[in-house]
Amino acid sequence: MNNNVLSVTVLNGYIKGVFAAEEMLHDISVCGEVSGFGLRGTNAFFDLKDETSKIACSCFGMKNIYIPKNGESVIVFGSVDYWHKMGKLSFVVRSIKPLGEGALAIKLEMLKKRLREEGYFDDAHKRPIPKYPKRVCVLTSLSGAVRRDIVTTMRARNTYTDIDLADVPVQGTQAAAKICDALALADKQGYDVIVIARGGGSMEELMPFNDEGLVKAIYAAKTPVISAVGHETDYTLCDMVADERAPTPTAAGQMLAFDANELMAYIDDTIYSCKRYLEDKISRMRSDLHQLCMRMSSRSGGRIASAKSDILGISSSMAYSIKALLAKRKSDVEAQVIKLNMLNPENMLKRGYFIIHNKDGEVNRISRLSAGEEITLTGADGRASAVVREVKNDV
Repeated sequence: MNNNVLSVTVLNGYIKGVFAAEEMLHDISVCGEVSGFGLRGTNAFFDLKDETSKIACSCFGMKNIYIPKNGESVIVFGSVDYWHKMGKLSFVVRSIKPLGEGALAIKLEMLKKRLREEGYFDDAHKRPIPKYPKRVCVLTSLSGAVRRDIVTTMRARNTYTDIDLADVPVQGTQAAAKICDALALADKQGYDVIVIARGGGSMEELMPFNDEGLVKAIYAAKTPVISAVGHETDYTLCDMVADERAPTPTAAGQMLAFDANELMAYIDDTIYSCKRYLEDKISRMRSDLHQLCMRMSSRSGGRIASAKSDILGISSSMAYSIKALLAKRKSDVEAQVIKLNMLNPENMLKRGYFIIHNKDGEVNRISRLSAGEEITLTGADGRASAVVREVKNDV
């Protein structure tokens, strides 16, 4: 046989070697439209095409890989392969993503990297969340279950914290701008904490919380911000820039709700500890002074007697002053405890007051009532239902 004549096997083997050696044909991403998609067991075969060209694709083991539809635009990742036995070229696919999701993820990753480099996610900038917040503002959609989850969770532990709800859209093209406006307004109202919350959703639905403008608004806020967006597995740029991330809206409520009884017990323990500390200190000081006086007396005789008397007088004066100070501190703390008890809604109910609820929640103004609507009266010994006959506003 002529040495210049090749067998098919040799030629195809050479071509396969060329493809195998070319690094640019391995581990690459290609976008196009799916055509002729078909499954054979767990293996898939289809063409990927654009306006002018197409390439045959094969994917082995589709169990954990996205299955596209014919006509769908996708991004495939894999390598070019030449099947030398049949002399066929194909693109061996290892992963498939919808074009929209893939492009969105790439864009989001680039934004995340840039914002991290600019310092927006640095821990040094994050502010501590108050342990006993008095006023809390929640930015969320009032049409969803998130507000109920947060309010119910907090109210289960105490009724002291004031909770204001700001209605904002939590998905859609205008959502991020609306949340930024509500955040800027709440930041001026003197709240202890601001919570930005919504339930779970797809990547597209959570995109308002990956908005660069919202990241910068949270970073610039003077009020500590908790991000409670999505489920535990969801992670947005809002979570990364916020002062604290709650894995769920319910978790945000648990984070903010302090137990009023625990606080009262803590105050009592603090009073007792201060009293014991001061009494022990006074006792040690008396003992030290007594020993000092004894040493001075033994060395100086009569000249020390006068000094001893003076020192004992000073000791008595100090003891009196410390006891007076302790009594004043105890009185101040007891006064604060009385004020807390006066603010306790349960005590007000026992004095004959009632809490009124309508379909929108607790009513604290006549202007929130309408003639003909049903209301619930809650007293110390039970509840009653009523219908409003007439509403007259004094203001």
